[in-house]
Amino acid sequence: MVERLRGIPNWRRLALPASVILNLFLVALIGGQVWHNRRSDAGFGTPLAGALARAEAILPSQDAAAFGAVIKRDAPHYAEDWRQLRAARRELRRKITAEDFNQEQVRQALATWQTAWGRFFGDFSGTLIEALAQVSPEGRRKLVAERRAAPGEPPSP
Repeated sequence: MVERLRGIPNWRRLALPASVILNLFLVALIGGQVWHNRRSDAGFGTPLAGALARAEAILPSQDAAAFGAVIKRDAPHYAEDWRQLRAARRELRRKITAEDFNQEQVRQALATWQTAWGRFFGDFSGTLIEALAQVSPEGRRKLVAERRAAPGEPPSP
């Protein structure tokens, strides 16, 4: 058996394990991307949900519970706005990546997205302010400090 292995070139002994490892990596990469896209399409893993989860994680437990209660209580009020915003974003993305790029269609899709964003933010901002009112001064300071420390964020006033 040892003599048979000696006759096989080194590259052939490494090719199969390297191929298996590379294929497993690619399957994991593609699977992760598909899973992420399905979660985002279903409404999970959205930037808003992530930001709210981070805020609750930063806050002391009593503040987090009060903050989360207001956000969850008012979710039905801004849920439809959020769905419309996501739909407008998908349509804008589709127009931008279309083979036959049409400036006017992209301009219209961008205007629709901006309108949806304004509607969502207008409805959600009241909820956010009310939720922040339930948080202690210490908790609000923690949120602001964390926001300032976030990488890639524009400077705060």
